[in-house]
Amino acid sequence: MRVDLALFDGDTLLERQEILATSTPKVERFGFFRASYKLGPDAAEVVLDDFASREELTRSTLTIPMHESSDWESIELDRYTLAFWCRLDA
Repeated sequence: MRVDLALFDGDTLLERQEILATSTPKVERFGFFRASYKLGPDAAEVVLDDFASREELTRSTLTIPMHESSDWESIELDRYTLAFWCRLDA
């Protein structure tokens, strides 16, 4: 499953990356965070941590059910917003 991740501080985009979750666990370091992820039988397990220069952000664990997003979905992380878009074309 492909997952586009976008981290915002208000209206300012801090980071936008794409991950490809498969059954093989992966860890990638991006500009503002590290992503550890793996695709399970029904959902992608995504852990974001090591947020650069963002002391108030420590760790966020997401369980994203396998699905095709019709629009950006988002969660609030303190004053930040993490938006994500899922695609099953992987």
